[in-house]
Amino acid sequence: MTDPVFGGDEVRTEQEIARWVAGVTAKAEQYQEMSRQVAAVAVNEVSKDGLVRLSVGASGALQNLEISDKSREVSGAALAASIMATMRRAQSRIAGRVSEIVTAVGVAEPGTADALVSSYSRRFPEPSSDTPPWADQVRPTTPPPARRPVQDDEDWDGPSVTE
Repeated sequence: MTDPVFGGDEVRTEQEIARWVAGVTAKAEQYQEMSRQVAAVAVNEVSKDGLVRLSVGASGALQNLEISDKSREVSGAALAASIMATMRRAQSRIAGRVSEIVTAVGVAEPGTADALVSSYSRRFPEPSSDTPPWADQVRPTTPPPARRPVQDDEDWDGPSVTE
């Protein structure tokens, strides 16, 4: 959209103002459409081990989580690591979806499009591996020690506790 040329005769000025208003209105509609589509982004991802299926929205928040029955065969720490790795992979794909939307909607200002997409890339970077940074701090879960059987004290011959 070129800037209007004001001045000269009154008719030309009115035409330029009308052209400028139409351009601003079209651009506003374009950005509103882009905003609606970005807000509706949902990225689906499945864990590499098949334990987890989830989706995240444009904000990166978890929208849906399905955990396979196979999860009963792994430790809680392994399941948590699988969920977090899968969520990070899904989140890292949000910037690509936003880029597709910006292109499809036709946002022409490269600075605006680049700023929007790079903000998602910074917030949700590509994960370096499937192992989350805190995984080495998680202790494997061990079953609690077996409890000794409680002995029946019905045959107690000593004094009553309440005496």
